[in-house]
Amino acid sequence: MPEQNSQEWFESFYSRNYKLVYRICFTYMKNSTDAEDCTEDVFVKVFTGNFTFTDEDHEKKWLTLTAMNLCKDKLKHWWRKKTDIDECPEIKDENAPQTDETLEIVMQLPTKYKDVVYLHYYMDYKTDEIATMLGKPPSTVRNHLSEARALLKRRLGG
Repeated sequence: MPEQNSQEWFESFYSRNYKLVYRICFTYMKNSTDAEDCTEDVFVKVFTGNFTFTDEDHEKKWLTLTAMNLCKDKLKHWWRKKTDIDECPEIKDENAPQTDETLEIVMQLPTKYKDVVYLHYYMDYKTDEIATMLGKPPSTVRNHLSEARALLKRRLGG
């Protein structure tokens, strides 16, 4: 196994995790260009930082949280607030991950619900793991999941 933080290790790390990070970024950014930028930023952070991962599960959790937080920060950026993205022409991207109606509605939920629903149902994390990742009590995560399910039920029509 290559030494962590070597060029060989990073190439393996990148190829092993690229799709995961890109999928997360795409669900937040909703277009391939911004998703690619955010994905690149996540990997630059790993490449330039001095991170040590204990195993692939630790990598996956760190990358998931980092990608989510980076996307949220970019969505809050002043430039994005000044630009009406709806006025931009839509570009079809055949490489974009497929989204269904449910995922689109999940991504429209308030952040506290969107994060827990995505982590639980799309990434298969348990509520205790999500609580640890988000720094919240497990009961709060379970409440957010319950409230999110009620919202989704209303928006999806049962």
